[in-house]
Amino acid sequence: MQQRIFILGFTLLLCFLTACKDEVSKQSQTETKESKQENNLLQQEIRFPKNEILLTEEAKKESEKWMLYIAMESEVDRLKNYNVEDVIANAPSILRASDTLMKTIPKKFRTKPIESRIKVLHTKASVLNQLSQKRQKDLAIIKATAEEIPVDFFNLKIQLNEVYIELPDLETLQK
Repeated sequence: MQQRIFILGFTLLLCFLTACKDEVSKQSQTETKESKQENNLLQQEIRFPKNEILLTEEAKKESEKWMLYIAMESEVDRLKNYNVEDVIANAPSILRASDTLMKTIPKKFRTKPIESRIKVLHTKASVLNQLSQKRQKDLAIIKATAEEIPVDFFNLKIQLNEVYIELPDLETLQK
């Protein structure tokens, strides 16, 4: 009787260990697949807008004096060659560039539209930095947010150009 209980117990133990081994094996395979998918996402390049906005001569001359604008422009240009992994590594420097840009707006460019565009750019850079600092990173959202930054920067360039657009005098046109 004792021998039967021993054999039964031993058989149950073997079944239990085999089942656990299969479960660990399946879990390991799942983790490997997830790791490969994550690695593929990390290597995806950031899509950069094809239609780049250029500054007018006047806006370009004035912005060249604004060193922190040039720093931000450099960060945005570097995004052309970034993949998601590069974005995660450089998110803090993108945030710093947008932060100093916001704090150093020259008098000529202190208009509501320009300030608004810089705030939007800074907000996106802040979100990107926060997403990059998370333990469980959502790489698709990081990629999408990084792809919005050049668009926001180009919108800023449009507003910088707008400062130098001369509108006709409405009183002269009405006569």
